[in-house]
Amino acid sequence: MTPADPVSSQWDELPLPDILSRLNSEKKTGKLTVESTAASRDLLFVDGELRAARSSAESEKLGSWLVSQRVLSEARKQGALLIQEGSDSPPLGHMLVSKGVIDAESLEHHLQNLAVSILERATSETRRRCSFEDGLADGQLDTLPNLSTPQLILISARTLPGSDIKRKALGDLEQMVTRNGPLDAIVQEFSLTVPESVFLGKLHRSQTLSRLKMISGLGNDSFFATAYSLKVTGLISFSARPQRQASVHVPTTATLSPQRDSQAPAKTNATDRSEILRLSTNAKNMNHYAFFNLDPQSSYQEIFDAWDAYRQRFDPARSSEDHLSDLGNELKIVLEYAKEAYEKLSSPVERPRYDRMLRTAAETGVTSTSSFVPGTTAPQRARESLVRENLKQVDRLVRAGDNFSAVKLLEQVCDLDPKPTHLVRLAKMMLLNPKWATRALEKLRRAVEIDPTFVDGWLAVAEYWRGQKNKERERKALEQALGAFPGHGEATTLYRSLVGGPALARFLDRIQKSSEP
Repeated sequence: MTPADPVSSQWDELPLPDILSRLNSEKKTGKLTVESTAASRDLLFVDGELRAARSSAESEKLGSWLVSQRVLSEARKQGALLIQEGSDSPPLGHMLVSKGVIDAESLEHHLQNLAVSILERATSETRRRCSFEDGLADGQLDTLPNLSTPQLILISARTLPGSDIKRKALGDLEQMVTRNGPLDAIVQEFSLTVPESVFLGKLHRSQTLSRLKMISGLGNDSFFATAYSLKVTGLISFSARPQRQASVHVPTTATLSPQRDSQAPAKTNATDRSEILRLSTNAKNMNHYAFFNLDPQSSYQEIFDAWDAYRQRFDPARSSEDHLSDLGNELKIVLEYAKEAYEKLSSPVERPRYDRMLRTAAETGVTSTSSFVPGTTAPQRARESLVRENLKQVDRLVRAGDNFSAVKLLEQVCDLDPKPTHLVRLAKMMLLNPKWATRALEKLRRAVEIDPTFVDGWLAVAEYWRGQKNKERERKALEQALGAFPGHGEATTLYRSLVGGPALARFLDRIQKSSEP
């Protein structure tokens, strides 16, 4: 659907998150009025930034909100409103602060939560009308000082009901999807849900929406809802899949000769069988580059081209062809290894680690032909044995008080086996030396990037930011931990002590709603 002009009634047909996104991109200043049967709500913009929200519903006014949050009693609210009557009276919030009923910081917190609640209800309720009026509103307040407009668009997109609307807004599944920025930077700025973290974590490189759906492990509704939210927020972008150039067929003496042409299919069939048998038999003893017949200097485009060719050539469905009817299992083996090799080599995060593992294996006497994949026999066991021995030596160095040597050895362990548990332990040891704080944070980021649901990793990130006295980033890390494990005792206790019981209850309620089918 083509977006309409802001003053057009056709905006009634657009989902609210899309309208917010366009107002943001066009840097509009004015009032967006969203009317439903329950209320009329105004969303106020300044230079494309959503700065405040207000509602005609009594339950969505500040006094009623503070009563619902048990900051005020109903009687005290009514008394405050009576005193406030008159055009020259100060706003209710200011009056409550001046009388010591609430402090300024708490008022700011409640105004922000109320504005977010108004936005969520404006998104979730069925609209009757939506219109935009240019210009600043009278008496406009900034009640959203701590939330960026992209964050608010993401909140709105999560609230939008109707899976069909979101699926339709995404368009063709063969579009290419690109992540707009490093994952660690996005995680620091946004409080992501677990599906959003998983989605972005799988998006190391541009790939089709259909493939991303296959590898994400998310159900249909969760996948499309997540993709829509990230798209409308601008965290991912879509583009048409590039068309491959058709190969030019050059006639040769073989193609011009009917007799020789009749021999070509038989030769091709024999080559197919030979290659399938070779790869399925030797896959466990080949590194990922050798498996694709590439070298470590190959470009990412060359890796993609190799995978694309293997995906078609060794599709298990080809076992329906007469000459491959007995090789169905072998085709599955080849494609399985091809998929694993591609995912490793196409990742800007995983590929450097894999290259280091190959180099380390050569330096320690383990044959470099090992691919370090499940099922490898002697090379895999040798690597695992090396990791175990190094970890034992790390323990001995720690007991001896030699933290420097322990850190260096544990870094080698993480190169060989970059498990989140090893990375978090390394980060905690690094933090004993203030000069290594930046490196420690990088290890923590890598741990949660490998596994966005690793609770201990997010708790370690929260601990880091607590030490830096950065409450906002500490809160976001704890929300990631609770998103992965809502009932986690330590994360719950830390979050409650940081933001309070009511905020904890609201966050857990949002998690529950986002996980509902």
